[in-house]
Amino acid sequence: MSLTAAQPIVYMIDRQSAAMASMRPLLEASGHPVMQVEDADSFSHDVLSRRTVRTCDALILDLDAGEPDLYRLLNLVMHKRNRPKIVLMAGSDAPIGDMDSFTQDRLHVLRHPATPSQLMDVLDADS
Repeated sequence: MSLTAAQPIVYMIDRQSAAMASMRPLLEASGHPVMQVEDADSFSHDVLSRRTVRTCDALILDLDAGEPDLYRLLNLVMHKRNRPKIVLMAGSDAPIGDMDSFTQDRLHVLRHPATPSQLMDVLDADS
């Protein structure tokens, strides 16, 4: 796969998310390059420390698993000055409440079950 300089990459962070597994073919079919990330901690160290993730890129995290490494990655990325777009997918029992708000721009919460069009709208919104 060849990328243009500004073509965003979608990093899907969660190895057990059925929702993200079903969204991946849609993203790829619509022309979004997708990188599956199996280990959030390694991604934090190896990729983010080298600054290869760009502001035009997007991170999608499914918080339903509730794994600590996802929250460590989220905290790290939220405090980066030049960060990618962040999409949090969460069900009704996730530790993010309906009244939670984030002061960071480019951070979006999608509640399960999110439709493919909702995800595409978020990814294309402020690219």
